[in-house]
Amino acid sequence: MRNAARGWLVTGALAATMTAGAAEHVYFGDLHLHTRYSNDAWTGGETRTPDDSYRFAKGEPLEHVGGTKIQLNTPLDFLGVSDHAEMLGAFHSLAEPGHPDAESAVARQAASAEPDMLRQALMDWARSMRHIDPNPVLFNRAQEADVWGKIVATADRHYAPGEFTTFAAFEWTSSMPDFGNLHRVVVFEGTDDLPHPYSRVDSIHPEDLWSYLEAQRMRGVDAIAIPHNSNVSNGHMFALTDSFGEPLNAHYAARRTRNEPMLEVSQHKGTSETHPALSPNDEFAGFELYTRLLSSLAGERYSEPRGSYVREAYLNGIALQARSGFNPFRFGLSGGSDYHSGVSAIEEDNLSAASGPFRDGTPEQRMARPASGMVTGASGLTAAWADENTREAIFAAFRRSETYGTTGTRIRVRFFGGWDFEPSLVEAGDRTARAYAGGVPMGGVLRGDTSGDGDPSGAPTLAVWAAKDARGGNLDRLQIVKGSLREGVAEERIFDVALGGENRRTAEGVRPVGNTVDLATATYDNTIGAATLAAVWEDPEFDPTSPAFYYVRVLEIPTPRWTLYDSVATGIPLPEGVPATLQERAFTSPIWYLPTRR
Repeated sequence: MRNAARGWLVTGALAATMTAGAAEHVYFGDLHLHTRYSNDAWTGGETRTPDDSYRFAKGEPLEHVGGTKIQLNTPLDFLGVSDHAEMLGAFHSLAEPGHPDAESAVARQAASAEPDMLRQALMDWARSMRHIDPNPVLFNRAQEADVWGKIVATADRHYAPGEFTTFAAFEWTSSMPDFGNLHRVVVFEGTDDLPHPYSRVDSIHPEDLWSYLEAQRMRGVDAIAIPHNSNVSNGHMFALTDSFGEPLNAHYAARRTRNEPMLEVSQHKGTSETHPALSPNDEFAGFELYTRLLSSLAGERYSEPRGSYVREAYLNGIALQARSGFNPFRFGLSGGSDYHSGVSAIEEDNLSAASGPFRDGTPEQRMARPASGMVTGASGLTAAWADENTREAIFAAFRRSETYGTTGTRIRVRFFGGWDFEPSLVEAGDRTARAYAGGVPMGGVLRGDTSGDGDPSGAPTLAVWAAKDARGGNLDRLQIVKGSLREGVAEERIFDVALGGENRRTAEGVRPVGNTVDLATATYDNTIGAATLAAVWEDPEFDPTSPAFYYVRVLEIPTPRWTLYDSVATGIPLPEGVPATLQERAFTSPIWYLPTRR
C-alpha cells in the first residue's frame, strides 16, 4: 500500500491489520517445554505430565518432589508442551508395569531410580537418534502415536479461549555430524487431524522438515517451525549453504521464511542475539552466553560463533538481498524456557525447577552444581501482539512475526516503522491506532519507491515505547539496533534512543544506569531507571538505495540473578565467574527496509 503523503510503499503486516484490526493486547507464553515424555527429561528424574505443565502455567501450585510447593508469581497466557519427537515417550512407556519389553536392558535402565542407570539409558537414546547402534526397543511408532494422542488431548482439555491458550507441539531434535544444533520446535495452529510427529529418525535436514510442514498445510493443517539454540549450532543455523552443502537461493529463502517466521532468541541455555567476537563494539553483547555443544556425545567442545547468532544472520540476509535479490534470514524473534522439568519456571526470584529433580530441585542442589552449569539465567518468554487470547489470533501473530522474545521478564514493548511519525506520536492516547495507520509493526517491511515518483531523500521514522514488568526492575534504556550496507559491506550500529534517568549522555557515550542490588540480601530498589520509555527516532544515516533492518533491544536496570537468590538462601558463596546480577531484556522482531526499483 502507498503512503500518499510521501510516495513510499508500506507492506507486510500492515495489510493484514487494516482488514483484521490492530493487535491491541500482548500475551506472554512459553512454546518450548519438556515433560516426562522427553527421554532426556525422564532420565533426569522428571515425572511431570503435560497436565502438570498446563496447570502450573495457569498459576496453580504443584508439589515438588522434595515436598515443597512451587507456583508462578504471574501465570502465563499461553503454553505449548514440546516433547522430543525422537522415540516420543519411550522411556516412560518402557517403565510402565507390564510393558512387553520390560525385561530388556534399556527398559530396566529406564525404570531404575539410580542416576547412573538412567544415564546409560540416555546414552542409548542419543546413540539411537544418531543411528549409532540403534536400539530396536526404542523404535515403536504405535507407542509414539499413543503418547502423542495423550499430549494433544491434554492441550485441548486445558484450552480456554479468551483466558488461556494451548498449542500442540513437539521438538525435532536434529543436529549435524559435528554436533551443531539444528533443533526446531514445531507448533500447530489447531489440534484436529494432526499428523504423527516428525523426528530426526525421519531426516536430519531442515528442508525435509519444511516439506512435512508444507504437506500438512496442503491438507489444511497449519504449523510453523521455531529454530532454537542457534548459539550452539556450530555455525550451521545460519550457514550460507543449505544442509546439503548447496548454495542458498531464492526458493530456499522463500521456504525458510514461510516455514520459520520466528526464532527463539533466548532460553535457559543462553541468548543467541550476538557474541562479542561478532559485535566487538556492543557493550551488551556478552549477555548470558552458552557456548558448549549440546549433545552428551560432544564432550567439552564449543560452538563456532560465526553462523550461530541472530544479528550476524540479519546482516548476511540484507547483503544477500542486495547482491542476489533474496533474504533467507527474514524471521522474527521469540523466547522459550527449554526446561526439562515440566514447568515454565522463568522467574529469576522463583526458579523452582529447571532441569529435573536430580539437578535443580532445591537451592542446595542448584548451588552444588559446577560453575559451568550455572552460567545462564531463568529464561525466556515469547510475547505476541494479538486481538485476543485464542489459538487463531496468537498463531496469526506468529505468522506475521509481530512477536518479541524476552529473558523471562514481562516488559511490554511496541515498535513501528513509518515515514511520517511525529515526535508527539508516542504521547498520544491513540498512538497505537495511528502507528498502524501510518506504518508497519515489528515483523513488517517498509519498501522505498526509488522509481522517481517518490521521495528518496526521506528517512524512516521509528516509534518505540515500552513499560516495565510490573514485578521487575525499571528500564535502563531503549536501543535501536540497525544493520545496513556501506559500499556493499554489512555493518551494524546501535543507537540509544531513550534513557532512564537524567544527564546520562556524555561526550564519551552513555553513562551506566547504576546498580541498587544488595548482594547480602538479594534485594534491589527502583530508584534508578524509568518505569516507561518512549521515542520517535529518525535514522540519521539512511541510504534509500540499500536494504536495512532495525530491531529494538530494551534493557532493565541490574537485578538479582537466580544464582544470587540461591546463594543468599543457602549461605553458599557464588563460584568465581558466576554472575550475581543481570540486566533482563527484550528483543523485538525487526522491521526491514527494502528499496524498490521499477
